[in-house]
Amino acid sequence: MMNGKANQKSDQKYKILVIEDDQTISNVVELNLKLDGYEVYLASDGEEGLRLIEEILPDLVILDVMMPKVDGWEVLMLMRQKEETKDIPVIMLTAISDEQSKVMGLRGGADDYVSKPFSPLELTARVKVILDRVGKARSIAAAGKEEEPAVKLDQVPVQKGDTILLIPMEDIYFIDTKYEYANLHTFSDSYLTTYSLVELEKMLDKKVFFRVHRSYIVNLKKVKGIIKLSRNTLLIALTDQKESRVPVSRRQAVLLKDLLGI
Repeated sequence: MMNGKANQKSDQKYKILVIEDDQTISNVVELNLKLDGYEVYLASDGEEGLRLIEEILPDLVILDVMMPKVDGWEVLMLMRQKEETKDIPVIMLTAISDEQSKVMGLRGGADDYVSKPFSPLELTARVKVILDRVGKARSIAAAGKEEEPAVKLDQVPVQKGDTILLIPMEDIYFIDTKYEYANLHTFSDSYLTTYSLVELEKMLDKKVFFRVHRSYIVNLKKVKGIIKLSRNTLLIALTDQKESRVPVSRRQAVLLKDLLGI
């Protein structure tokens, strides 16, 4: 019997495929996802997983890396090569925790990355963020609108060590890039996301966040002022703990002054 969480889901029941050769992990993940109202399918290796992907066309795949027959890297690669499966979101699930492997997975087309051991609650939180994005995009398409209005995020999933956090948008002071991915800066800390700067920018509120430079986006509510170091060098001063300063192009500085009324 499902708990109260299931009553909070949307009318659409999302299909999630878990491809994992460890039955204990599969069962725990399956239980937590079913409690959230998802329709869950299990595959014990990559070969079976590929067959089920084509058969059920899941809304999301949770994919282990180290598996017999066909490993997770190959499953991901084959998914991204086929038109009917290339856009299915994938969360990589693996015991490999080095940063190079994570970047390799994300560059290969994974949408998120969770290292073992992990908290089932953290995993389901990441699942919810991704599927919320999928649901909103479908609603836009069903209404006959372009996907350009982009899904607006209220929180951004990030990783800090082995912990998954959801950072509220209002806590972000500025965003830059790291390892080709967006790096969020709050009042006193920074967090790496699984989005590129361009991807994240599409989901930001344009009334609050402003791209000041090719590699920087700032929260207009956190800007202290514009500093002129030389004729061609301008910096934006922010109100975070470090009193960070980020570069701004001359053209964007003019627009920023108009937005801030300074």
